[in-house]
Amino acid sequence: MLTGIDLSRWAMGLAAVFIAAVVVPWVGMRMLAPSLAHSGRTVRNYRGVQVPLGLGTVWVFWGAAVLVQQAAFSVLGLWRTSGVPLWLNLTQAVPLVLGAFTLGLLDDMFGTPGHKGFKGHLAAVRSGQLTTGGLKLFGIGLLAAAGAAGLSTAAWGPWYLSLVHYVVVVALIALSANTVNLFDLRPLRALKAYSLLAFVAIAAGTAMLMVRGLAPTLAVCDGVLVLMVAAGPAVAVWRPDATEKGMLGDAGANACGMFAGVMLASALPLLAAAVAAAGLLALNLVSERVSFSALIERTAWLARIDAWGRACFSGGTRPQEQKAKP
Repeated sequence: MLTGIDLSRWAMGLAAVFIAAVVVPWVGMRMLAPSLAHSGRTVRNYRGVQVPLGLGTVWVFWGAAVLVQQAAFSVLGLWRTSGVPLWLNLTQAVPLVLGAFTLGLLDDMFGTPGHKGFKGHLAAVRSGQLTTGGLKLFGIGLLAAAGAAGLSTAAWGPWYLSLVHYVVVVALIALSANTVNLFDLRPLRALKAYSLLAFVAIAAGTAMLMVRGLAPTLAVCDGVLVLMVAAGPAVAVWRPDATEKGMLGDAGANACGMFAGVMLASALPLLAAAVAAAGLLALNLVSERVSFSALIERTAWLARIDAWGRACFSGGTRPQEQKAKP
């Protein structure tokens, strides 16, 4: 026993999380790769190369395995007796992630390039046409509203603060889901955006536990578990995304953003969540008028970050670029 942690039970939990969140998605995607390559479901990328869709399926493997693992540990009571109080409710997060995956998959399969961005999809709705992008827009909003009901039930303060908190959480989750999708225009770019948001959430969640008086060792152990859960899907598809062997598509990018949004909403206090939501809203509004790809290409330090990882998998050659939508 170390500072309130049953190390044997925590190690068992760590191993179970590793298998569910990392091993199962990695093995599943390796087994699925030949089927994706021969499925005929391809998209013309930035360089004009036809690249298979389907990397977002990693979230299905992840979600199924994590739900089974969480259910087993709940029945056995291992989280309670380990002394590690997870701040992220995975049982609540998984349905939201899979919902975002499904909406993105519909857009991947049936979407048309005629309408883009908030303005384009809302204009189509005003004219009496519901695009798959518009369906995804409203669907993700509804998912965020449902998820926020369980994430913003603050027991402190007057009712109007709880209402404000709820609205902020809805915005944070929905905007995060769309923001990661905005960056799915080159290999690894969406995964890097997801990784950044997840890192911020994990750091904030760990700090939150310490501020509330939890021993640093316990808080760090909690952070390690959440980090493993968040990293698993990204690790499983990092290489095929980098080498243009597959694309996340809307299904994968929206699922990434949804999970990052749930993590942020679970970890950030009201003021920080409001600032984060405002920042994500600004990015979404700017994207209506500014090409992020052009901005990245003409900004040296952003271009270096954008290229990192792609060259590693291509033997040091100039990284090839990718666009998730025609």
